[in-house]
Amino acid sequence: MLKKFGKPLAALLTAAGLLMMLYAWNLSPTSYRAQVWRAGEAQPMSVAVKDALAGNWLLQAGVRLYPGDRISYAGMTVNAEFKLPRAQGQSLVYQAAVPLTVRVDGQQRSFYSAAPSLAQALWEEGILLRAGDAVTPTLTTDLSQPLLVEIRRARPIRVQTGDGTFEVLSAADTVGQALAETGFAPQNLDRTIPAEDQPIPQEGLIRLVRVREESIFEESEIPYGEERVADASLQVGQSEIRQAGQAGLRIVSLRVRYEDEQEVARTVEQEWTARAPLNQITAYGSQVVLQTSVDGECLVDYWLAKEVFVTSYRDTGSPTASGIWPYYGVIAVSPEWYSILKGSSICVPGYGVGTVLDVCPGCAGKDWLDVFIPIENYVPWSRNLTVYFMPPVPDGFSGDLP
Repeated sequence: MLKKFGKPLAALLTAAGLLMMLYAWNLSPTSYRAQVWRAGEAQPMSVAVKDALAGNWLLQAGVRLYPGDRISYAGMTVNAEFKLPRAQGQSLVYQAAVPLTVRVDGQQRSFYSAAPSLAQALWEEGILLRAGDAVTPTLTTDLSQPLLVEIRRARPIRVQTGDGTFEVLSAADTVGQALAETGFAPQNLDRTIPAEDQPIPQEGLIRLVRVREESIFEESEIPYGEERVADASLQVGQSEIRQAGQAGLRIVSLRVRYEDEQEVARTVEQEWTARAPLNQITAYGSQVVLQTSVDGECLVDYWLAKEVFVTSYRDTGSPTASGIWPYYGVIAVSPEWYSILKGSSICVPGYGVGTVLDVCPGCAGKDWLDVFIPIENYVPWSRNLTVYFMPPVPDGFSGDLP
């Protein structure tokens, strides 16, 4: 019989013996040394313990547990009933909880936490954060003292730029803060609508105008003038260019402003003359030589033959510049010519000999004659003709018609 059950019985007796030894060990009053670390302290407290309960280790170290306190063993969080291995040199870490008051959009709640950071304390308390939420103080703040925590929930904001409209979340108070938080911070000359220091509009729309400026240079030509000098070796009506004119060069520095790549303004920063113009010098004849024309319509003596533009005009209801009423044979010229040629005779092919007695304001600055034809015979016409200025030469005439 014993032989039949010998091996199983031996195993059973061996197991029973081991259990008795473990039981006796747990009941043993023999103490051993352990360490209790208080978070934030440089040295642990060495205590003599007799049992394996973490809570009793702390009591032995003079630590009373309160709700929210944290006990750590080997890097993991344990409770007061956790049994630690019986061995010399075991250690616990104790973190006392601190009170936290959290306001979320005006709603307040209080609790204790021994978490290593504010972020973990909020997570453990079930206070979840969303993108864009603002937390004061920062989430990395350690819980070494009581804290008042302010959480502002983010709300949707639309940021309109030249590239489109973007929807973001922000809990900022002002336009500038919202843009900085969401990656749309104004740069350099950029401007916002509303301004950066203004509160975010109720409808949540912010316009960001990208602004840049650049300097450009523009060149323009400076026209050259003409100097006319009398030359007695040339006949009246003749001329020679003694010095060719050359245009000058003006450079303008402009500050050009762009908003969303659209030009909105130009401001002159500086301008200067890079090259001065060179006037043209023309010599004109002052020597009067009487000649006889070979024109079949104007067989007359003349001192100047000149190609001009000739037009006709009729009664305007007003006297001429000389004070007389116009008649066939009255010629009107520019104000400049009138001051020189008043009373002079001119033979106009196809019209005949006329006298300068009227002013043609529209002829100013041009080689132009306007001949009068009465209404009953009026025929509108205009043509380029060579006309003949008949003697006598006007008193004081220099030889040049401006």
